Amino acid sequence: MLAPLKDRKYRTAAELARDLGKHPSTLCHWRKSGTGPGFVRVGGSVVYPLDKIEAWLSARAVDPQLPRAA
Repeated sequence: MLAPLKDRKYRTAAELARDLGKHPSTLCHWRKSGTGPGFVRVGGSVVYPLDKIEAWLSARAVDPQLPRAA
């Protein structure tokens, strides 16, 4: 039996796509282009470690107090 999502240290591509509000094919495109979060291949499956997801999201955070680049 799988551990509840909150207890797992990774997300499947389908879970992450759902969490981000993206289509799973978007994650596939990001993997191929190297622009998405870090991932691990396990057999024929792809999983995303939570620390890689958090780092990827943090790198894209926008501070609303800072002026936008032109």
